[in-house]
Amino acid sequence: MTMKEELAALKKKRDAGDITAFKFRQAERRIKKKYGVDAPSNVTKIFRALTTPSPKSVKSKTAAKAAKTKAENASSDRQLIAKARNEKAKQTPRAGTPTKRAAPKFNPSGMKMSTKDIEKELTSKFNKSSPPSSKRGSKSSGSKLSKFEQAFADARKAGKKTFKFTNRAGNTATYTTERGDKKPLPKKKG
Repeated sequence: MTMKEELAALKKKRDAGDITAFKFRQAERRIKKKYGVDAPSNVTKIFRALTTPSPKSVKSKTAAKAAKTKAENASSDRQLIAKARNEKAKQTPRAGTPTKRAAPKFNPSGMKMSTKDIEKELTSKFNKSSPPSSKRGSKSSGSKLSKFEQAFADARKAGKKTFKFTNRAGNTATYTTERGDKKPLPKKKG
C-alpha cells in the first residue's frame, strides 16, 4: 500500500466518524513520517506564518526600495547637474563682470558727499575766496549744490536739528542735521 492509499483510508475512517480529528492528525503524521515525508510541527507552522511576509508587506518593501533608489538617483543627478554648471561657469570668461559687494549703508538723503565736504563747499561758496574742492564724490567745479544739499546747509547754519525736504516726486520727509563725527551744531547768531 502506498502513502496516498493509506491517507485515503484514514480519511474514510475520519469521515465515517470512527476516529476523531485529533486521532486523524496523529495517524496522518505517523504515515508521512513512515514514508519520509515529515510534516512540520505546529510550532514550525506558526513560526513560518509569522516570518513569511504577506503579499502586502512585500509590495510595500519593494516600493520603499524603489523610492530609495529613485531618491539616490535623483540626488546623484542633482549633483551631476550642479557639477556640470560649475564646470561650465569656470570655462565662461567673466572679465567684465563685477564681483559681489556688500550693500551700501542706508543714506536717506541720497547724498554722495559727506557732511564735512558739504560744509567745506558751503564755506568756500560763501567766502568766495577759494574754489570748490575737487575731492572724490564732490561735484564738478562751478556747479551749484543740489536742492537737498542747500536745504541741509541752510538748516545746519540756522542751528536746527531736523529739517523737512520735499523731493522731485513730491514726497516730504524729515531729515536730521546731526553729523556722524558728533560735531556740535553752530550756535544761532542774533
